[in-house]
Amino acid sequence: MRDLLDRLRTIETRQRELREEHATVIRTIVARAGGVSQAAALLGLDPKTVRARERAAGVAMIVYRGPHTARTTPDGRLHGETGQDEDSPAQRDADRMWFAVARDRRPLLRAVVYVVDGRVTRIREVGDGPWQENPEGRVALPLGAPLTPADLAERLPTMPLAVGDPRPMVRGRIREYIAL
Repeated sequence: MRDLLDRLRTIETRQRELREEHATVIRTIVARAGGVSQAAALLGLDPKTVRARERAAGVAMIVYRGPHTARTTPDGRLHGETGQDEDSPAQRDADRMWFAVARDRRPLLRAVVYVVDGRVTRIREVGDGPWQENPEGRVALPLGAPLTPADLAERLPTMPLAVGDPRPMVRGRIREYIAL
C-alpha cells in the first residue's frame, strides 16, 4: 500500500508541475496576443476558458479589510486587523480563520493577500499543512509567516502584487481571486 501512496504523490506532483507550466504558457500567449479576447480567438476558445486556464497553476485570495471591520466575533475570537504585530498569534489566527473556499479551488490556493484601507499590508503563503474545516464548511488555512520581498520573489515569482502596492477596494467585495 505504501508504494501505491508514494506513486500517487509522485503523479500528483507531476500533474501540479504540468498545470503550472500550462498556465505559464497560456499567460504568455495572452500577454503576446494583447489580451484574453485576442488569445481566445487564436486558441479557438471562449475567453472565460482562457482565463480559467491562466489560473490553473494557482491563485491568490485577496482579502479586503477596512477601518470599520468588527474586531471580535461572538465567540471572542479576534478577526480582521487586530492591532497587534503581524507575527502575533492573534493576527495569524485572524488571518487564517474562517474562509469559505470552494473545494475545487483549495488545491490551487497558494497565497493570501491582505489589503487594508486600499494598500497591500501583508502576503502569506498557504502551506502544505492540514486545512481545518468547521461545521459550516469554512476553513482555517495553513498559513506561514508574512512573506518578505525576497521570500515573495523566490516562492511566488508570478505574484502581481507586493506589500505597499495600492489595491482599491470595490464596494461590497470582501475578497477576490487573482491568477499567479
